[in-house]
Amino acid sequence: MVIVDPAHQILVVEDEFLIAMELDLTLRRAGYAVLGPAASVRVALDLLQRGYPDAAILDVDLAGERVTPVAEVLRRMSIPFILASGYGSADLAADGVLRDAINVGKPFGAGRLLRELNGLLSPTG
Repeated sequence: MVIVDPAHQILVVEDEFLIAMELDLTLRRAGYAVLGPAASVRVALDLLQRGYPDAAILDVDLAGERVTPVAEVLRRMSIPFILASGYGSADLAADGVLRDAINVGKPFGAGRLLRELNGLLSPTG
């Protein structure tokens, strides 16, 4: 079982309603606070103007729009993120800000998602 700091807030950026709700439920059950879910780049950027999450989980494609602008803002804010996307490394190779991000895939496994997230948030992560 992954132990989490209940003060950790996670931004969820996902446009598919059922997947967004699954991410939200998985994170809340693990003890995280959730910011979002945001279904578009615009909504995610608005949330980042109003809040400062500890980490983020991003889908790469939001109704045909790449999540790259959100990832760039997160990088500038020094907020770590992981991807929950069906895109593979070959699809992300040309996208500098997403290229080296951990991708837990889609559909995601809750155990792996929480382990990767906990690793991002740990003092040595």
